[in-house]
Amino acid sequence: MSKKAILKHHENFEDNIENIIKYGLDIITDKLSHKKEEKGKQEKSMLLEGLLLRSCALWESFVEHELVLLVSLDPTNLKKEKGLPQNIKLNVKLIRALLFCDRYRTYCNIEQSKSALKKLLAEEYNLFNEIRKEQKKKTTFIYKMRNYLSHYSAFSRKQLFIAYDKTFHRRRFLEPGLFLMKERGKYFENLIHNFKMMSISMKQRLED
Repeated sequence: MSKKAILKHHENFEDNIENIIKYGLDIITDKLSHKKEEKGKQEKSMLLEGLLLRSCALWESFVEHELVLLVSLDPTNLKKEKGLPQNIKLNVKLIRALLFCDRYRTYCNIEQSKSALKKLLAEEYNLFNEIRKEQKKKTTFIYKMRNYLSHYSAFSRKQLFIAYDKTFHRRRFLEPGLFLMKERGKYFENLIHNFKMMSISMKQRLED
């Protein structure tokens, strides 16, 4: 697998994130309405929550495929981790099977997956190390929202409430969609754009 293919993978992901941001801001400002009627706050809130969930899904898919591509550049660590002879040839399909086909795995939380990624990737190609601390913090917050929207459990609500206070100094609970709408989509744009910024940080090493 070439570095050019990996850069293309980043480009496609970043374009998808930009499209989500544009669509979300159009929803907030009613630019999508062909009539004079504006979408209600509840409808906008639900649409933005859906876009946040889609963004998280795109990030998870991006990370999974990125890991496969990066391992393909140097599969030494994967072979060692799986107890395979170093002279065995591994293509992308085999790498994906070794990484993901025996059970469900996700590496979307880069901080929590740091040690696992280190075991699988050669240091030279571990682009996940380029993701900045502030970017990881924003992703952690987004996933508090994502977990709440996925479960609506008391525990996930409490965790999101704590995150509101810790990250944005807000001591009143808001449903995610209402929070994302505030200040004409300032929080929505900033949080979703963080996915693109992580991709940009990662690929800089390949472009140097």
